[in-house]
Amino acid sequence: MGRMKRRTSLLLISAAAGTSLLSACSAPAPAPTSASPAASSLRVSGTVAYRERIALDPAAEVVVQLLDVSRMDAPSVTLAEQRIKANGKQVPFGYELQVDAARIDPRMRYAVSARILRGEQLLFINDTQYPVLTQGSGTTANLMLVRVTPSPR
Repeated sequence: MGRMKRRTSLLLISAAAGTSLLSACSAPAPAPTSASPAASSLRVSGTVAYRERIALDPAAEVVVQLLDVSRMDAPSVTLAEQRIKANGKQVPFGYELQVDAARIDPRMRYAVSARILRGEQLLFINDTQYPVLTQGSGTTANLMLVRVTPSPR
């Protein structure tokens, strides 16, 4: 049980580190071109953007998640997450999420979700489901977010 938690933590850390740091990671991880299907991981990648011509606050953070959305009567389960600091960059932001292939059941449904936050304030979110991995869906999803208008107080 402890080993599984450690493996999950490593996957989340790897996803959060981003592609540029994955190769520098000292933890043993399966190579992307690994011929061994037993130790394989799946990658979901794409971009996060929005249509409005608004400069993104440098303090904003993009949060992208791979979710198990199979159960209609229960909250979705987060399988991987990546957080990207804006730091003055603008959309589109590239992302890559990695998940252990053994955690993906071909009978279940999976989707990528994203939101952009400034502190606790939600600025943008996806209002469309972006299915990936199973039931004819691929490993790429380019998410178009919509602006969240603050509610009047």
